[in-house]
Amino acid sequence: MGRYVIRRLIQAIPVLIGATLLIFCIVFALPGDPVAALFGDKRPDAAVAEVLREQYHLNDPLLLQYWYYISGVLFRGDFGVNFAQVPVSEILAGKFQVTLNLALTALIMEAILGVGLGLWAALRRGKATDTMILASTLLLISIPTLVTGFVLQLVLGVKLKQWTGLDIFPVAGTFAGLRSYLLPGFVLAGVSVAYLTRLTRTSLVETLRADYIRTATAKGLSRRRVIGRHGLRNALIPLITYLGADLGNLMGGAVITETIFNLPGIGNQLFTSVYLREQPVVVGTITVLVLIYILANLVVDLLYAVLDPRIRYE
Repeated sequence: MGRYVIRRLIQAIPVLIGATLLIFCIVFALPGDPVAALFGDKRPDAAVAEVLREQYHLNDPLLLQYWYYISGVLFRGDFGVNFAQVPVSEILAGKFQVTLNLALTALIMEAILGVGLGLWAALRRGKATDTMILASTLLLISIPTLVTGFVLQLVLGVKLKQWTGLDIFPVAGTFAGLRSYLLPGFVLAGVSVAYLTRLTRTSLVETLRADYIRTATAKGLSRRRVIGRHGLRNALIPLITYLGADLGNLMGGAVITETIFNLPGIGNQLFTSVYLREQPVVVGTITVLVLIYILANLVVDLLYAVLDPRIRYE
């Protein structure tokens, strides 16, 4: 197991380099002068602008600029500084916690609702309940997150407070603690809940048709034990794969949700940095998200052996 983890971590290095090189080239190859953008409408002094370009290696070839960046990440854990001399790691520190709280809230909702509804639909395959769940998930997939966010913000955040006098779902900010993440968490997880529900239903239906399920039933095992220990456990492998990959999607795709609910997370920071042309912050944020993807996939691979003892890593 230990050698497998080390091998996977070594294999992650080219993935990290490839992903960050691609985004680095895209961000820094954009037309325009980031130093001039730093001064806004004012015309920068030529000498000051030249000093800044030298300081941030903007006069060097693109690949050499990337080497300075990636060597700092790999060997010193340094994600660089923005054009105001503020370290990127400090910019992302507090914002990362907000986005992580939002993503974990959405992931928990996704796992509970997606697996629960998928299990319910699979056990009632072909009945009215199954049809209703499939239709609801299709509707949820069809509605853009932007629309879902504003509608739920209005209905549950504003109207519900007017009707009941209870502020259950705050509509903006993080002032209400964990309650602040309930509504944006559901908005962020909405599409993923729909996909996970359909995936759970399909996986469990196929598993319940297997020979070992019929054998367990023929032996007289209870339906709960057949479904829970033999059916659902074997159907969980594709679900764990989806959930592990979706953690990175939830963190990277929180830009719209954080903007709607005014959450000071890295999604909102990424949007602001792209608008202000803060290339170091954009690349640093993407690098953090790539690292999360890599670690999430490693955890998922290790969970396979827990779910299916036949899987070995020697």
